[in-house]
Amino acid sequence: MLALALPKVDGAEHVRLLAEIVDEVEAERGMAPGATRCIATVETAAAFFRIAEIARAHPRLCALTLGAEDFALSAGILPEAEGLFMPKQMAVFAARAAGIMPLGFIGTVAEYHDLDGFRQTIRRSRRPGFIGASVIHPSQVPILNEEFRAGPDEIDHARRVVAAYDKALAEGVGAVTIDGKMIDVPVVERARLLLAREAAIAAREAKVQPLP
Repeated sequence: MLALALPKVDGAEHVRLLAEIVDEVEAERGMAPGATRCIATVETAAAFFRIAEIARAHPRLCALTLGAEDFALSAGILPEAEGLFMPKQMAVFAARAAGIMPLGFIGTVAEYHDLDGFRQTIRRSRRPGFIGASVIHPSQVPILNEEFRAGPDEIDHARRVVAAYDKALAEGVGAVTIDGKMIDVPVVERARLLLAREAAIAAREAKVQPLP
């Protein structure tokens, strides 16, 4: 998938105007309409209060992120986890409500040399709902791929949850527990989504040919 990063998006109309330009370029080059997707980046305090409208501004949008450094400057805060948690979490909610991907992490990309610290940041950022991010240095890419991907224990647990729930439904049992915890529909759906994401990652890896 080809996607254009749209920096400093100011509002929904901003996205729509850029999408019109992409429409024209695709038509000129004989590309399939809608082949080019867009990633919106909110980077100011003013745009933040329009983030929900931005997220659902156009069908070309496939993801939303909040730029930590510029947003922090605009908001008069430091680009640290304490001040960024709420706006970053709101970006996740806006993206999910619009049916697009929430990208980013709760922190700054500036300290790219501290890879151990970056790993911990990404690990923490999965919990509020981020599923991927962009970075400024190639050394960070393997960490993103590792930490945003479910680990073996998570995958095993998800498989056992789905299997136990499906077995209970087939047997007409109303409740089921795994590891001492009750399993209900949201837990099962979360497990199914995790397994579907892992399957998609594995399928993509199978298509990528290693460099000679």
